[in-house]
Amino acid sequence: ETGKPRSRPKPSYTGVFSSALLEVAEKDARVVAITAAMPEGTGLSRFAERYPERFFDVGIAEQHALTFAAGLAKEGYVPVTAIYSTFLQRAYDEVFHDVALQNLPVVIAIDRAGIVGQDGPTHHGLFDISYLRHIPNMIVAAPKDEDELRHLLYSAVSYGRPTAIRYPSG
Repeated sequence: ETGKPRSRPKPSYTGVFSSALLEVAEKDARVVAITAAMPEGTGLSRFAERYPERFFDVGIAEQHALTFAAGLAKEGYVPVTAIYSTFLQRAYDEVFHDVALQNLPVVIAIDRAGIVGQDGPTHHGLFDISYLRHIPNMIVAAPKDEDELRHLLYSAVSYGRPTAIRYPSG
């Protein structure tokens, strides 16, 4: 009758990731967040506002983001590196050599996994499963819904080994 929606739209996976990461970081001071010039797109802007001393934007350098994450993990931090799936391809060697072979507790939050229509074919995240699945020590997870994403993030931070969580943007 009013023309207004009866319920709120569901939050995006990126929004759920953002909220869940804040909750995890509140409970564990070892959690830090890293992005490669995409704080807004990956949902890390809120983290940067709340925990500026625990947030790192390395610029358009996905390779450095993963090597930096490995160094932080070696020093006892739990880095959560949020990267679009298509851009994670740039850091394959670093995921393999710097993170996985050393079995370091780096969490890779893979945003925009799958087809991302509005962003176009250069941003489709179709290959991360194929190039991460065979890497030793790597856990690759894909939540079935937003609630499972939240639980997976909590779990990934506690696993103590390389973990990739892939999710769509919508």
